[in-house]
Amino acid sequence: MEVTLYSPHENQIKIHQAINETPCKYFTLDIGRQFGKSLLAQNQAVDFMCNMGWSGAWVSPTYKQAKKVSDELDKAFEGLFTYNKSELTMKTPNGSQMQFFSSERYDNIRGFTFDFLIIDEAAHQQEEAWTEVLRATVLVKGKKVLLVSTPKGKNWFHTMFQLGLTDDNYTSFKYTSYDNPLIDPKEIDAAKETLPDHIFRQEYLAEFLDDGSGVFINITDAVIDAPETSVKYAGIDLGRADDYTVLTIVNDKNQEIYSERWRHMEWSKIISNMVSVLNEYKPYTLVEANGTQDAIYEQIRNKVNYSKSRVLPFVTTLKSKPQIVEDLIVAFEQLDLGIIGYDWQLSELQSFAYEYNVKTRKIKYSAPTGLHDDYVMSRAICNHAYKTMKKRGVYDIR
Repeated sequence: MEVTLYSPHENQIKIHQAINETPCKYFTLDIGRQFGKSLLAQNQAVDFMCNMGWSGAWVSPTYKQAKKVSDELDKAFEGLFTYNKSELTMKTPNGSQMQFFSSERYDNIRGFTFDFLIIDEAAHQQEEAWTEVLRATVLVKGKKVLLVSTPKGKNWFHTMFQLGLTDDNYTSFKYTSYDNPLIDPKEIDAAKETLPDHIFRQEYLAEFLDDGSGVFINITDAVIDAPETSVKYAGIDLGRADDYTVLTIVNDKNQEIYSERWRHMEWSKIISNMVSVLNEYKPYTLVEANGTQDAIYEQIRNKVNYSKSRVLPFVTTLKSKPQIVEDLIVAFEQLDLGIIGYDWQLSELQSFAYEYNVKTRKIKYSAPTGLHDDYVMSRAICNHAYKTMKKRGVYDIR
């Protein structure tokens, strides 16, 4: 059964040729956004099943991503597969099949044996998923393994890429977004103008960066013992549900002199604690104030014993949040700030993540599921207070 695939561009053809015409088993594809790496991998999988008669697996970081790919393939090759949407399996008339998994619970893949394996967004998956489970699924029958991703720092995906430079059983490809001849380079240039430099280099230039596993760089270099100055600035992120409320104060050089967090306490107690600190330091302060939080902001403002004009609201919106986070990213890049360096601060800064939407060129910043970003937001609001309140300008972005 011969299946006609898509029309790949010249650089996609080079990758397909290496996969199909060389004896190499492991292929690491370090590729920038909008190159067409997912389309390449999807069509290579169809070729494995329909033209090679192989059975295999597609592994995504999350179930939602795995389901998206399986739905796309079913739609693109309508009628070709018998598609089980609940089990996420695709079978072809020749008896081969592909199963879709997420590595969120990689133990569920243990014990399978595959002819081929495709690990999508590999750099964003746990190394243990590969070393403890996935590698074993292709040891016996495995013929081809594709690790496809944009990089995320120098993690295990980077190690696999390096093997492709030294080991005959491994092949590595690196292409930037500019290497897709079907895309106007001006589109990529436009993205460069709106993204922090290290994020652009990682997402579009496919560079393996030392600090590329997260949003912030120079974190440990920013840890200093800062002196108190007469003029100070503060940012307060108000917690919701199980989140922390965080108060961060900096001196007139944007260096932290105080940072504390509270949760699982009565609001009256948290407010009392914060007001006590504010009254001691008397900083120019921005307080997160979004709807239901307005009342808490008003209580804080009314209870300070110094000029109430120094305590103002900051409204976090879909527009303002990325702006203040990216200002904080730049401050870390240029080391235009200092932090105390508590373990909980470092943990939040190091784990803080982003999701990039290629179509809209928008970034969504947040903590990974189950983790916190309350200090990060407090520090971002504090950084914004430092930048704007000393100029007595506009205090919130709407």
